[in-house]
Amino acid sequence: MRRLNVFLMLLFVCSSVWAQPPATYSRYFTDKTMRVDYFHTGTAKDEYFSLDQAYEEALWPGSKINLLDTLNLGEYLLKVFDLKSNQLIFSRGYATVFGEWQTTEEALNGTFRTFHETLRFPFPKRPVQVVVAARNQKNIFIDKFSTVVEPDSRFVNREQKKSPFAIKPFLKNGEPEKKVDLLIIGDGYTQEELAKFRSDVNRYTQTLFKNQPFKERESDFNVWMIEAISQESGIDDPRENKWRQTALDASYNAFDSQRYVLTFSNKEVRNLSAIAPYDYIYILVNTKRYGGGGIFNSFATCYTGSQNSDPDWWSDYVFVHEFGHLFAGLADEYYTSDVSYLEFYPKNVEPWEPNITRLLDVKHPKWAEWIKPDTQIPTSWSKAEYDSLNAVLRKLSQNDPKDKEKSEQIRKQVQKLLSLRANLVGCFEGAGYASKGIYRPAIDCKMFSKTVGPFCPVCEKAIERMIDFHTH
Repeated sequence: MRRLNVFLMLLFVCSSVWAQPPATYSRYFTDKTMRVDYFHTGTAKDEYFSLDQAYEEALWPGSKINLLDTLNLGEYLLKVFDLKSNQLIFSRGYATVFGEWQTTEEALNGTFRTFHETLRFPFPKRPVQVVVAARNQKNIFIDKFSTVVEPDSRFVNREQKKSPFAIKPFLKNGEPEKKVDLLIIGDGYTQEELAKFRSDVNRYTQTLFKNQPFKERESDFNVWMIEAISQESGIDDPRENKWRQTALDASYNAFDSQRYVLTFSNKEVRNLSAIAPYDYIYILVNTKRYGGGGIFNSFATCYTGSQNSDPDWWSDYVFVHEFGHLFAGLADEYYTSDVSYLEFYPKNVEPWEPNITRLLDVKHPKWAEWIKPDTQIPTSWSKAEYDSLNAVLRKLSQNDPKDKEKSEQIRKQVQKLLSLRANLVGCFEGAGYASKGIYRPAIDCKMFSKTVGPFCPVCEKAIERMIDFHTH
């Protein structure tokens, strides 16, 4: 009898939970956007959050159906609770510049730095509790910051922002709430270079939709652009002692990584974007030198090269590659390039990114559904030869004609090597900036090498899943 009573009690509790009505948009939210800015301070071991400002902004452009994040992506998780009922009414995973900063040598040495960051969600009708959780060493989200925001409070900034620059739709396929809204902003374009910016937007948008799965899902996207005007052409390049006065203050050498392009002026970026409908921000930087960056659910950057750059398609590759980071939370699969991170992915912890794995469970890989039963795990490939070719390539100068010719020959050898098992999904060692102990799904992919080839099936699936989340 006791067991029956316990069973009935559990059944009642479960039924009560299942019977709770789902959080609906109209019950908890208005049509506008709430933006909460905060400061993120710390070192490799410590982190502190402090509230900056809450804002009422333009119409909410995101989905009004998928309010709760079910994808389990991101280093951080925004959670919004209705204060009266304690109901979770909105959540989103995301990554941050601070999170990358924590893995640098400077942070590991105990230097403190502060970064400005932004949370966005539909504007609530009633007071809400805003919570930021971060993954611990076991990949479990632990609450780190909490604040209560009252939507009717005088402390919510309600300035009706007017952009000093033109905001234009470039590709309009429907209402923002039912589409993925990509906002492209230029940095380092002067008034005289706006025609180039428009041409660049056209070029890279076309480039994106030439690649699968974006090609077959183009109708699920809107693309907007802001014609931001900078006082000077180009962006900062500290190693060359070049400094430019620009709209968004983008710069090479982020975290002392020569080709890494970021902006640390988040408030300026968000203020400029405030009246545009956007889910994702992409910054095109008006420079010829290779560089870019992408942070999941935050922003991405890409250099634009020129019509005469050599080879011209590299910037096309960078645009799509960095969008993979920004949009789908894809990890870098390469491991031979110089980066400033020290042990970006801790040992014995499965990365949250969908396209790399520590392979902690050899019998049940992360992307097992794509792996054929007879595929060897880990999957063998010509890694030693690949590493040897890359070691030679890194020593060659791109300014010496003889070295440049030799570089092209080696790249052809590398591409031939990577084509040997091109159609196989397995677990190939070498990924996430580490030569050993981290594995990628395919021998080659846009997240692995500078290639005109496609995303691997695992990355394609991750992108499709994100498109579906925004549009269904």
